Amino acid sequence: MHIALYVGQNPQRTALLAFAAPIVAACAHRVTLITPVSGQNDLDEVVNQLHINTAIPVQHRCQETTFAAAILSAVQTERPDLLIAPAFPPHFIRGRRLEFNLLAALPVSFLRVQGHVSASPIRRIAVASAGGEQSLRCVPLVSQIARAFQAGVTVLHVSSQEVVYFDGFVASPLTEEVALQLDELTGTMLRRLVKELNTQGVDCHLQVLNGLVEETLLSESQHYDLLVIGSHEVSGVVPEPGGRWVRMLQRLSLQDVTRDLLERSPIPVLVIR
Repeated sequence: MHIALYVGQNPQRTALLAFAAPIVAACAHRVTLITPVSGQNDLDEVVNQLHINTAIPVQHRCQETTFAAAILSAVQTERPDLLIAPAFPPHFIRGRRLEFNLLAALPVSFLRVQGHVSASPIRRIAVASAGGEQSLRCVPLVSQIARAFQAGVTVLHVSSQEVVYFDGFVASPLTEEVALQLDELTGTMLRRLVKELNTQGVDCHLQVLNGLVEETLLSESQHYDLLVIGSHEVSGVVPEPGGRWVRMLQRLSLQDVTRDLLERSPIPVLVIR
């Protein structure tokens, strides 16, 4: 796997390097380190902290003057399989705004290091799925990470329900079996996702929950080391530099469950592109 890391100065750099080091050691066959020009002198120290195997080629991309420009320029040129980047704390308002504009424009899958970062290797992975066919895009990346750490994977599906009152009657939460029977297409796709991960040698099972999608996933994710989610994309459109309306649509695509989970997740989040 070709892994790119943003290693410029930021409040989360220590946590990012601690979280990324075992992933790089277990999965990377090539590494790209990204920083603005101002961070070039820190790269030797970063390499030492990551303990990168000398057999793995490491490329330094020191360019641009801001973190957003440095990352976007590097990933557009290098097209890594995975970008690992830090989350900006909420009180860094300008940096946070630039970060989410950047995330909306990224053409590759990215892992945002945030919240509780476990010092131990990844052992439990939660894959949030609405049951769409696009969920299958996570299989190559998730299976590789899961196998590397012998991690268990749970596919989480939230059956969103309104509480219904009728003549004093309150509807009970649906069981997993009933929820998937009511939406046969979703059930079929969720079971296919589990089967695909099992076929890749991953210990994976399905868990169906009841409740509000975002709140339920945020609550459940506290029991895991990594949360995997998809992102809505602008299909059939190839972004061009300066395409304002394309960038606007990309930003809007993160103003849904994906963006809410990114902002509020208590653990690192992997977004599949």
